[in-house]
Amino acid sequence: MAKFTEIIPAPKGYWGDGTVNAYEATVSGDFPLETASFAAYAKRILDIDVKACENGAVTIKKCECLAAGEYRLEIGEEAGKITVKVGDSEGLSAAFGTLLQLGENRDGKLLLPTGGVYDRPECKWRGLLIDCARRRHSVPLLKKYVDLCRFYKVKYLHIHFTDDENFTLPSRAFPKITTPENCYSYEEIAELDSYAYENGVSIIPELDTPGHSTAMLKAYPDVFGVEGIIKFTKDAIEATKVLYREVCEMFPHSEYIHMGGDESRLGWWLEEQSLAYGESIGISVKDEISEMTPNEYVMLRFLATFIKEMAETITECGKKPAVWEGFNKVTNDIVPKNVTVMVFDSSYQLAPSLCEAGFEVINCAWFPLYVVIPYWIYTQKNCFDWDVYSFGTINENSPYKNGYMKFDYIPNIEGGQLCSWGDGLKCEYKDPEVGLAKELEEIVSRLPAVAENTWNREKRRSYEAFLIAMEELSEKVKKLLA
Repeated sequence: MAKFTEIIPAPKGYWGDGTVNAYEATVSGDFPLETASFAAYAKRILDIDVKACENGAVTIKKCECLAAGEYRLEIGEEAGKITVKVGDSEGLSAAFGTLLQLGENRDGKLLLPTGGVYDRPECKWRGLLIDCARRRHSVPLLKKYVDLCRFYKVKYLHIHFTDDENFTLPSRAFPKITTPENCYSYEEIAELDSYAYENGVSIIPELDTPGHSTAMLKAYPDVFGVEGIIKFTKDAIEATKVLYREVCEMFPHSEYIHMGGDESRLGWWLEEQSLAYGESIGISVKDEISEMTPNEYVMLRFLATFIKEMAETITECGKKPAVWEGFNKVTNDIVPKNVTVMVFDSSYQLAPSLCEAGFEVINCAWFPLYVVIPYWIYTQKNCFDWDVYSFGTINENSPYKNGYMKFDYIPNIEGGQLCSWGDGLKCEYKDPEVGLAKELEEIVSRLPAVAENTWNREKRRSYEAFLIAMEELSEKVKKLLA
C-alpha cells in the first residue's frame, strides 16, 4: 500500500502513525460530477464499487477558508469516517486523486492508512501537450492521456490540432480546410471535451496561426494566401477569426484556446497586399526604430497585431487566449496582457522580459520538457531536476549560457508543461501504433516528474524517494491505461 510519502506529486503536509483501516466505499456530499469520476476510476484501478449515499463513509465538506485547488483529507480510525474538506471542485478532484493513489481493495472496502493529508497546488498551470496534427491520436488514446493527467493532478491537456501537415478539426465555415484522413468529427470532439471535463481536466485546443498554416493555405488560397503564412489582410484576418470562433464553440468546457504564433515566416508579409493593409491601419515601412530595419519592424508589428486580433476574438467568446513565444519585446505593448505566453526557446525574448511586461508565462523549455520520439528524449531525472524557473534549449544561438538559464523567483511564471511533438512519429515509424505506444511509454515516465515540479515550486523530496513512489504506483498506472 502506498504511504503518504509516496503520493505524486508530494503533498504539502501529512500525518499518521502507519496503521491502516478498511472503509465502506460510500460517498456523501454535493459534488455529483466529481464523485461519479472517482467511482469510475476506483472501479478501474481498485475494482471497488463506490456508491453515493446520504451518510457515506467519505464525507465531502466545502470550506470557504480553503483556496482554489486546496484540500484537507482526514482519515479517521475510530470513527470509521473519511472527511474531505475542499475549497472547490478542483480541490476535490485532487483529494480523490490522493485517495486513488493511497487506496487498496479489501473485500470490496477501501483500505487506507489512517491519518491525513493537507495539500494545494503552487502553480495554476500544470500541463501536457500532445501533437495530433502530425500524427493522429485516436479519441480512446487521448482519453488515456486525460486519465494520466487526472491521476497526477495535471490540470491541462493541450492538443496541437493543426500544423503545416494537417488541419484535423472540422469546420462548417470552411469545410475543405480539414484533412479528410486525419480529421476528428464533431462527435469525437464533443466526446473528448465532455470526458475531460467530467474528470477534472481542461482541454486546450490549438489552432496554430499565422505560421504553421500550410494546410489552410492549400485548402483556401484565395482566402488565406498561397505561401508561407496567412496573409496580413482584412479578409484573411476575419476568416481566421471565424475559425477561432468555431474552435471556441467546439470546446465549451475549455478555459483556454491556443493561437500558435510561433516560428512564423514573416518575410512573406513583405508583399503588396499585406503592406497595403498595414498602411491602411497605420503600420508602415516608413516607421523606424533604432534596434532594427523598417522591414523587420513592420513585420513584427504585423505579427503582434495579428495576435491581438485573434486574442480579442477568443476573449469575446468567453475564453482565455494563449500563444507560443514568437513576438518581439518591441511589440509587447500591442499584445493584450491577458494572453498567456508559453516560452519554449527564448529566441524572441526571455521569460523575465515577458513577465515584466505583464504577461503570464508558462515554462515549456525545450530542455528538458520536449519529447520528440525518437529524436529528443530527455531523461526522467532531467525532468525531476527541472523547476519552473529553469529554461534550457538546443538553439546554439540562444542567449542562455551553454543553452541553460535559471532565474530567481518571478511571480508571473505560473507553471510548466511537458510537450510531446509528432515530427518523428510522422516519419520514423512504418507502423504508427508502435510509435504511439513508445510515446505513451515515455510520457508515463516523465509526466509525474513534471507534475511534481508544477504542483510544488520547490523540491519536497529526493529523486530516490520519487522513484520509490513511482514504483509503488506503477501497477495502478498500468490498470489505468489498460
